[in-house]
Amino acid sequence: MPSASARTRPTSGARSAARADRRPGVLRRLAPVAFLLLAGCATGPPLHDTPDPDTACRALFARADAAVDTAGVHDAGGARIEGFPWLRVNRPLASFRDEVGTPQRFAAWVDRLAALDRTARHHELANLPASRRATLANDWHAEAARHGLPADLEAGLDACRGRLRADRLAQPAGRDRLRAAAVAPDEYVEWERVLGLYPIARRVARPRVAAFHRERNQAFGADALDRERVRRYAVPRKPDTDAARLARNMPRDALGIPEPDERTRVELLAAHAPVWAVETRTGDDRPGALVLGEHDRPTVDTDHPVEYRRLSWTRFHGRVLLQLNYAIWFPARPPDGWFDLYAGHLDGLVWRVTLGPDGAPLAYDSIHLCGCYYTLFPAAGWRVSEVPPDQEPIQSPGHAPAAGPDERLVVGLEARTHYLAELTTTAERAAATPLAPLPLGRLRSLPRAAGGSASAFAESGLIPSSARPERGFFWPLGVPSAGAMRQWGTHAIAFVGRRHFDDPYLLDGLLEREDD
Repeated sequence: MPSASARTRPTSGARSAARADRRPGVLRRLAPVAFLLLAGCATGPPLHDTPDPDTACRALFARADAAVDTAGVHDAGGARIEGFPWLRVNRPLASFRDEVGTPQRFAAWVDRLAALDRTARHHELANLPASRRATLANDWHAEAARHGLPADLEAGLDACRGRLRADRLAQPAGRDRLRAAAVAPDEYVEWERVLGLYPIARRVARPRVAAFHRERNQAFGADALDRERVRRYAVPRKPDTDAARLARNMPRDALGIPEPDERTRVELLAAHAPVWAVETRTGDDRPGALVLGEHDRPTVDTDHPVEYRRLSWTRFHGRVLLQLNYAIWFPARPPDGWFDLYAGHLDGLVWRVTLGPDGAPLAYDSIHLCGCYYTLFPAAGWRVSEVPPDQEPIQSPGHAPAAGPDERLVVGLEARTHYLAELTTTAERAAATPLAPLPLGRLRSLPRAAGGSASAFAESGLIPSSARPERGFFWPLGVPSAGAMRQWGTHAIAFVGRRHFDDPYLLDGLLEREDD
């Protein structure tokens, strides 16, 4: 039986193609340029004199993609699908591509692929230079009038998705092509592993990773933090929500994916939000809002402490389970001494709660926003499985404590490194500096100091200014710019083997019942 990672791992050829799309390199940049030259237009195929609405729609998507690529504002939150520019895919959705044989399941799957493209394009268009977006919008306005399509640019794109869906996916051959093309990108760089002699490098890396885990597990616990320096932060909440009932009663689509309404989403995120207990020695240990500074360089505004949130889901023992994600950002990881491989601009952490079929937490796991330091805390009744010797071991200091109805989970972080140091509970009304809750997706389009907007992330999904010296040492293991902060959906979380934070089978392969 294939491993959990193998179930979602594309072939090497598909990985290469997907990565070329995700990371806009020479080949992906040359493709739209060649198309534009053939079309005789400097910014995209013409949107005038198209003979019918479907042709106009295809030209609109091609022109929008060309404008985005030329401006360098491609969003890494979902991979484009070759031959289907109006859809995008990620790892969770790619896991269903061989399981959508009924019309209902296929339609639900395409709905989600379309929503992924709609969201990514919204941010890309917002991040375009104003003149380029105006040109695109004006050209479309004239063409839309000829074919009775919505004149607004994003409404026109939405209407065109529906037309192209009906045109391209009406026949089995079109549906088969989509299933074959809907491959999620791999965040590992294969050529680096080849040049870096990965089979040797992993033999060196694995025992060192295991030693680091032992060190951190021994340091984890009640005496890990200097209590006099700990500051607590939390989003205020109402403690009377029956979160387990809400989670159990959520509607689901034809794929079994939970679909909480807005009220349920807000209440579940509030019910499981942690208290952050941060050992504070300098301003770099104060959480804040990520903003764009001079030259669009992301910085953290610690005068406005924020907790970023988003929903995700995982596939576990035949069910699709809801996940609640909470992230905080710090200005930096300051150096320890004159040279520190791991120090650099920006730092941050994601805390994730996976809700079981009964609506109660099944497990908690965490990464730093570089994808580093993956740590897993099973709930009572579960334990971490043994991993194969060619895979990176899992750091797991122990079980997560159970929080009572009038308690909250407390996530303790060390000063400077922001390592997880303890996991406890506290009374609901314990004092804490209030955090403002914001959607994590807001970072894909932030206000620029000079006007307009830009993503906090480059097209690769990385924040280049957060690059760490460690990248020069760890490149043979295939993680691009190891230590740099990156966008949701681009987190490789192991140096040995392949492991992604958004792999829908991650927990399915890492957890087992204690009585098995």
